[in-house]
Formats: sequence, C-alpha cells, structure tokens
Amino acid sequence: MAASKDSNPSQPTVHGFTVLIYDSEPHLNSRPRDWTIALHWALPIFSSLLPSSILANFDHAVSNPHLDFDEWAETLPMYNGETGDLMFKSAVPGARRITRRGLREVLSDGLDIAWGRKVTRLDTESNPEKVKVTLEGEEGVEEEVWADFVLGTDGAGSKVREILFADQENGEEKAKAKRSGFMIGTCVVDYQDEDVVRKVLEKHPVMAMAMSRGAVGAFGVQYTTGTPPSNLHHTFFWTKIWKGSLSTTPDLPRKGPEAVRYLKQSWQGDLSPDFQSFVDVTPEDDTHTQAFIDEMGTWIAQPFDNRDGRVTLAGDAGHPMLILRGQGFQHAVIDVQNYVQALLAIRDSGADRKDLVAAYDKDMVERGSEAALQALEEAELAMDAKSVEKMLMVRKGHGRSV
Repeated sequence: MAASKDSNPSQPTVHGFTVLIYDSEPHLNSRPRDWTIALHWALPIFSSLLPSSILANFDHAVSNPHLDFDEWAETLPMYNGETGDLMFKSAVPGARRITRRGLREVLSDGLDIAWGRKVTRLDTESNPEKVKVTLEGEEGVEEEVWADFVLGTDGAGSKVREILFADQENGEEKAKAKRSGFMIGTCVVDYQDEDVVRKVLEKHPVMAMAMSRGAVGAFGVQYTTGTPPSNLHHTFFWTKIWKGSLSTTPDLPRKGPEAVRYLKQSWQGDLSPDFQSFVDVTPEDDTHTQAFIDEMGTWIAQPFDNRDGRVTLAGDAGHPMLILRGQGFQHAVIDVQNYVQALLAIRDSGADRKDLVAAYDKDMVERGSEAALQALEEAELAMDAKSVEKMLMVRKGHGRSV
C-alpha cells in the first residue's frame, strides 16, 4: 500500500509528493516462492515511469539477461506437447521475462519501505480532506498515518479492496477473489544433467509453452548466474496448468517433494520424449527443486466507493487475472501511469479530485474486468486442442487487446 501527502521537507518526495510505502511482508524477499513475469507491450511505458538510475539496473531482474535478444529470443513459441512439434509462435518484440524477486530488488533500491505493516482500517470521516490509515505491525502494535491519497496495491487478496466494499450489501463476498477452477503447479529446478539443460534452451532460451491432454505447460529459464559467455548457470522452471479446484482436492500436496512427485506423476505419458524428459529428470529433493501447487484466483473488477477520490486500487488489488497471455502486469503498469497522471493533474491544474479519480477508477474497472474475463476464456480454450485456434494468443498474439 502507498500513501501520498503534501511535501514534507524531512521526507523524500516524488513529483512534489511525499510517498510512504507499507508492505505486509516482513522483508523484501520473505516469500519462499518466486516466479517469472512477462513484460512486453507495457515495457516502453514501464521504462518511462522509472528514473534512469533504477532503469540502469533493470537487467538484474531479467531471467536470462545475457542473450542476444534477436527475433527468436523475442518470440513465444507454443509446441504440441504430445508430439513435440511447433504449433505456432507469437512475436513479442522487445519483451523481457523477469522474476518477481529480482524486480522487487531493483525497484526498492533507495526506497524507505515500512515492512511488516498490514492495513486494518481507513477512516475518511474524521477529516473530509484526509485519510487516517491504521496499520498493524508484526507484534500487533498499531500505528496511524494521515494521507491525502491512498493507493492499494496489496495483491489479489487486497485488504484495501475489502475495506472499500465493506459498506455495500454482501460487500465482503463481493470483494473476495474467487477460485478460478484452474490449478497451477510449478517446479523451479536446478537440473543436474547438462544434456537436459541444452535441450530446454533449444526449445527456447526464455520460455516455451506446450499443450498436452487437458493441460498447458511452460518450460523456461528462471535465473541466470555466472559470467558470459561460457561460465553461465541456469535455473529453470516448468509449470503445468489444468482444470481443477482445491475445493474438490483439499488433500493435494501444495509444496515440497510430495508436490514434485505429484506433478511428475500427473504428466506421465502425456508428453513427447523431449518434454517428458524435462519433467522426469526433475530431482525430488528440496536442494535442487522447489515445487508449489495452488488454484489460481481471479476477481472481475466492479465499481467501489473510492471515498471521494481519496482511496483507490491498482494492479492485482484492482484486477487479479489468470496468467494466460501475460496481461496482468501490463495492465498494472497502465494503472500506475494513469494514477500518476491523475495526481499530477490535481496538483498542477487544480482539477477536481473526485472527477479525476472517478475517471481513473472507471477505466481501471472496465479495462481490468475485460482483461480478466479474456484470461479466463483463454484458459478454457487452451485445455482442448480443438479450440486452440480460437485463442487470442493464436489470433492476436500477446499484444494489447483491451
């Protein structure tokens, strides 16, 4: 969550605003799980939003930064996972695949972030022009902060979103992210077989997708360490998405060696020899493989009370969506661009706060809801080889569609 207020000489400012950042996680890399994110059509906008000193370190977030990013590297191929044949490829010019952890490390440089703080209340009644934000620290100690604007960027299970819906009928239920009916399992693998490493990179040096019976998968590079050209070490990931729900399989292993075994067994006999080998040689120990299984969540954005333009949402807090076509982060970047422009217009022209934030919300809700619905449909179409040709990924690639 970010809160902004009038400039204070004792605090660093951005465009004349003092920005306070609160994160519920105890420290920067507290999550054991990391994942990759595709940054493609929104990359120019993303770059324009960052100071040059931060942008200069962007390669530190890139999964495989030492590539010659030619036409093939900036393509996302889809293979028939059962035959190993290339089905189609989607051009993603300029795209980079980054890790969540690496991105947080790059973007947090120079920021004073208050860690381990969870928002519990937003009071917009005590002062008609301010928001009193109540936060709870790791030991249950509460603190209060006054702000002119509050932006909730607290993820798919957003507490800020929950608060904004609290006064509506069935508000708590409306605000909840819903189970999508699609499961995702991921193994982050340090392969011990150089022949397998070579074969994965031959499929694609960034990420290749593969469709099999009732599932879609991805195989790619998660981390690259060492020095080019010959002393590089790659850590890989492979992911499987299939129809299912934790509500019907509550005893499914969620992480660790048992999750590795479950994922490997679930794909036995469904893949061509090369893709099958990437799965079969995955070590079943915590030293070389991290595995996670979960049901993907989504929330179809809908209007909410923004407290007269003082509180709103962005990113997954405003429109969590499935990962098909990699649109979620792109729309989060658009949110940031639009929100910054709204704040600057309020500051520079004296434009009405309520009108500008209402316009921001309208765009975010309409754009985010449509993109989330598209992602759900894309997942459905990906489950059956007969419907693949209807996918946006096939018809329009990975470009902007909302």
